[in-house]
Amino acid sequence: MWTVGWPTGHVRSAGSGPLALAVIGDCGADDQQLRQALTTVRASAWNALTCWPGSYLTIARSGESLAVIGDLAGQHPVYWRAEATGTWWSTSAAALAALDGAPFDPAALAAHLALAQPDVLGQRSLFRAVSRVPTGHLLLITPHGANTVRYEPVNYRPLNLPDAAPRVRAALSEAVDTRLDGTRAVSADLAGLDSTTLACLAARRGPVTAVTFADARLRDDDLAYAVRTAAAVPELTHHTVSGCDKTVYYSGLDDLSTLPLTDAPNGYAVTACIKQAVLETVTQHQPAAVHFTGAAGDAVLSAPSSYLSDLLRDRRHRRALAHAHAHARLRHVSPLAVLRRARPASRTGLADAWRHTATELRQAPRAWVPQAERPIAWTPLLATADWMSPEVRHRLAEALDTASSKLPEEPRHLAAWTDRQDLARVGADTSGLRELARADHGVEIAAP
Repeated sequence: MWTVGWPTGHVRSAGSGPLALAVIGDCGADDQQLRQALTTVRASAWNALTCWPGSYLTIARSGESLAVIGDLAGQHPVYWRAEATGTWWSTSAAALAALDGAPFDPAALAAHLALAQPDVLGQRSLFRAVSRVPTGHLLLITPHGANTVRYEPVNYRPLNLPDAAPRVRAALSEAVDTRLDGTRAVSADLAGLDSTTLACLAARRGPVTAVTFADARLRDDDLAYAVRTAAAVPELTHHTVSGCDKTVYYSGLDDLSTLPLTDAPNGYAVTACIKQAVLETVTQHQPAAVHFTGAAGDAVLSAPSSYLSDLLRDRRHRRALAHAHAHARLRHVSPLAVLRRARPASRTGLADAWRHTATELRQAPRAWVPQAERPIAWTPLLATADWMSPEVRHRLAEALDTASSKLPEEPRHLAAWTDRQDLARVGADTSGLRELARADHGVEIAAP
């Protein structure tokens, strides 16, 4: 096994005879815990190797079996391809494709752009002949070949807020502490609630260079809250990055050579100029080694409106109505309109939803309607699908039909599926931001 670009301290291992374990990335386990975990490797209890704080890749060998485990957020994805001589695996799909120049997969790329849910096509990556490990699965390689094994449940046991909140607080605190080794300079975004939380947690351990991008055209209140937070937390040294003509969405995309090469298109290509300005400000004031960002944390921690469909599915009509009233007040619409959006998804499952989307793709593109006004769906069809050629739409429809027939187990609740896909999408996008920060500024992005 070899690595490229990883600091020595981020690649650690333990071994004894036929047992071996390696962790790559920000892993909160110390060397003694890694050695003790060899008994877990012997028992093939792979799930236990993913519970340390941080974000890391795990490689475990027990005799002739090798398990490769990424993280649930997809910041350490795993890909593989089978050859006559054995199995190659990597955290880079492009590296595996480059072995023989494997071309991209048009249907998989269409799904990536039109559906924005990484697990819709299961093991298909954006390159032909290269497979991906779906969310919640690991890659298990034995003398009989390679296959994926689920180690996370499809549905989680629900927790009430009083029990869940302390767990989230403890996990987030541990995740931040894991990335602070006492030697690296630290910086952080200071904007929304998510990044502000991380900045304050990091400031418990020492000085933090905090930056806020501010542009009157965005019409948000990030700067006002950032100033108040910096005044209340002495360890935060606050800097404002003012917007200009160049720091706008889609700026710089006329020259793609300025962007680092990534396995897939990611959302930060659109905001690259803004992120560059923020990182330049950071490095001007100190050569930060780790930069915290709350990148879309609200999408991970807030409840998606899809849970209303689950309430209707479970016949919890009184609670659904009460929540519909709250959503209606927030969006200045009627409760009936909220429930009308939620109702279709409550009457179907994931496989049927994919078949319905495939039928829709075979028809003429829809009239444009804001995404927030469309019915809640298991896998929403984005406006990008309406811009695609009929041939590509038909290829994507065929891929969805195939995926629906091979779905191994359907999630019971729409919100659980949506949450997991949102997390995986955010993780993939953050990997793009990480490449941008590394390539141009030598800064390591941390997005706990």
